[in-house]
Amino acid sequence: MDALGDFLPQFGIHTDFVKHINDLAEVESKIGPDTRAIFAETVANPSTEILDIEPLSQLAHEHGIALIVDNTVPTPYLLRPIEFGADIVVHSTTKGITGHGNAIGGAVIDGGHLDWANGRFPQFTTRQQVISDDRNGEWHSFAERYGNEAFIKRIRIKYLRTFGAVASPFNAYLSLIGLETLPQRVSQQVASAQRIAEHLNHAAHVMKVNYSGLGYTPQYELVGKYFPRGVGQILSFLVDGSADNVRRIIDGTEVFSYVPNIGDARSLIVDPARITHREVPLDARIAAGVGDNLIRLSIGLENVDDLIADLDQAIANAY
Repeated sequence: MDALGDFLPQFGIHTDFVKHINDLAEVESKIGPDTRAIFAETVANPSTEILDIEPLSQLAHEHGIALIVDNTVPTPYLLRPIEFGADIVVHSTTKGITGHGNAIGGAVIDGGHLDWANGRFPQFTTRQQVISDDRNGEWHSFAERYGNEAFIKRIRIKYLRTFGAVASPFNAYLSLIGLETLPQRVSQQVASAQRIAEHLNHAAHVMKVNYSGLGYTPQYELVGKYFPRGVGQILSFLVDGSADNVRRIIDGTEVFSYVPNIGDARSLIVDPARITHREVPLDARIAAGVGDNLIRLSIGLENVDDLIADLDQAIANAY
C-alpha cells in the first residue's frame, strides 16, 4: 500500500483504492478511461482475506484492462492464479519461494493471453528503438513483434536492463535451492497454521483470529474454490488489553523470532501497526483491521506443539 499510495505517484502512476476488492460494483466504479489494471493480493496480509479471482478477471477483461495479482502469501504451490484468469502474477521470492529469509528477490509471470494492443496501453504499440533496426529502417513496437508476449518481453528487454533489477548469481542460487523444498515446507506450515489458528480461537485474551482456513469464516467457500491445499502460513489475531500487553507477548515468546519477513522456515511474530504497516496512513490501517492490538504470525517448520506452548506462555505472562 505504501508503494501504491506514496512511491509510484512520484512516477506518475496513481491508484484508486477500494474497501472491498471482491465488491465488483465498487471496483467497477473506479474504472475510468485512464485505468490500466486492477491490482490485488490473492491472500491479503495480515487479514488472510481471499481474492475471488474469476469474477474480478472477467470484470477487468470487459474493460480491456489487466488483472495483476500478488501471490506471495500462497506461493505457486497453493495457488496458480493464471489458471483462474489473472493476467500477471508477481511474487516476492524473498518470502515463501526461497523460504529461508536469506535472499532478496522477486518474480513476474505473464499469462500471455491479454491483448496489449487493445488501445489501453500505448507503450506497447509505440515503436521502440531497443527492438528495432533503425539503420535499416526497420521499426517495431512490442505488440507488433511479440504479440501476446509483449508485456513480459518489455519487462525483460526494457525495464530489467534499464533499471538493473537482476538478482545476483548467489541470490538466484539460494532462491533455486529454496524452491526445491517448496511443497514440503508449505504443506507442513499450512497444517501447523491451521492448528495454531484453531487453538488461538479459544485462547484467553484473544478476541479475534484472522485465518480464512477456519471453517466458520465468511470466505470459507472461496477456500474450497481456490485453495484445496490450504490458504497459507500467515495468520493474525487481536488481543485485549493495551499496546503494553502486545509488547510483552512478543517479547515473551522464545521460539518465535521478531522479524517482519513471512514464509520463512522459522516462525515469526510482529505487531503490524508498528512494523509492516507503520507507513500506511492511520485511517487506511484501521480500515484494513490493522490496529495496535493486532499480532501477525508466520508459521515455520518448528514442532507445532512447541509453537502453541510458546504462544500460551507468552500470552499468559503478558497479563
